[in-house]
Amino acid sequence: MRKRRPYKTKKRIARRNKNSFFKKKLFWFSFLFFVFGGGLSYIFFFSPYFQVNEVSVLGVQTIAKEEVLKNFERDGTMSLNILGNNLISESLFIPSQGKISLLLEKFPEIEDVNIKKDFFQQKIVIEVKEKTPVCIWCSDVKCVLLDKNATYIKDLEDEVGFIKVNEYAKYEDNLQAWSNKTKKDFLITIITVYKNNNDIKEFDIYVDKFFGKYKGIDFVFDPKEDLDWQIQKMSIILNKLNYNVDNIDYIDLRFGEQVVIK
Repeated sequence: MRKRRPYKTKKRIARRNKNSFFKKKLFWFSFLFFVFGGGLSYIFFFSPYFQVNEVSVLGVQTIAKEEVLKNFERDGTMSLNILGNNLISESLFIPSQGKISLLLEKFPEIEDVNIKKDFFQQKIVIEVKEKTPVCIWCSDVKCVLLDKNATYIKDLEDEVGFIKVNEYAKYEDNLQAWSNKTKKDFLITIITVYKNNNDIKEFDIYVDKFFGKYKGIDFVFDPKEDLDWQIQKMSIILNKLNYNVDNIDYIDLRFGEQVVIK
């Protein structure tokens, strides 16, 4: 009897395994999925039917439209290199969330951005909502505009007509720890005083108190005590004085039922 050589058996087994691999359903399913997925990706991202033809900006007031467009379009493209060919896409299917985040980071004046896509007209509309300034906040030698949430808008230029706050104690380091109020909460407190007396348009804040400037005198408030009661006392005193505050330096409203006038 003739013995079979081992190496022939191994070669035959290897050939059988190789042929069976290409006959497996998993291989063909993966291959077809790759081809189909690649084709759809090419259609969605590189087909001329889905490329952006027009981008417009709505809602901007203090920001230049050209700057918004330039930053949006710079971050709104994707590229792919296939066999040495560099393909550039401005597809409508490119996600917008990243571009919105970049616009909010680039322009602190913007409160919110909404992007609308028209697939029939191949058009994108960028709807911008700018922050509304409510006060001028001055710290050291720098003054900035803040919105109702006490978030930064921009450095002060020549804007007028807003409440002015002069910070003589670092808010985050001192006043916040003492009064247990966020900067937004404290700004709401100041706006509440202003709404009750429109003649108080400037405030000085310190570690344990803040002053409201009224016709050459100071009303002294305690931000951690009942503000409504202090405002009520202010109105009572002004009525009793017939709004004549000549020869008065300040009116202190911080001490419970008492009011200190000097």
